[in-house]
Amino acid sequence: MLVVIMSYDELINIKYHVYQVFIILVGIALIVSLYALKIEVYDVYNTKGYIKNSNLVINIPIENSDTIINGEYLVINDEKYNFEVKNISDVLLSNNVNYQEVVLEIASDIPENSIIDTIIYHDKEKVATKIKKIIFGG
Repeated sequence: MLVVIMSYDELINIKYHVYQVFIILVGIALIVSLYALKIEVYDVYNTKGYIKNSNLVINIPIENSDTIINGEYLVINDEKYNFEVKNISDVLLSNNVNYQEVVLEIASDIPENSIIDTIIYHDKEKVATKIKKIIFGG
């Protein structure tokens, strides 16, 4: 067993290789950044809905109506559901807000007339594309 005994002055005067550590940290940050830019993410729209005739009924403002058309899936109570648009109403007006009532067919056993929080995931894009849109507009 080898035991190295160093004095206090020797411990204080240890030379660290700051540049090598800095280059390693920059390299790790660059690799993580490049990996993160390839990750695909969704835009999210939160709303409330209710169950009627085993279908989910939600009211979506006109400016967000594309979220249903481009929707990939929705999440209710931490469970992922695929959905099919069954019916979209004409434009309705409530409290000076134009909206559409959308009926979605989902396979679930949620009780009738239950009010539920719904998260709709739509517009899947890579992080790099989203950053370009934020910087350059679009």
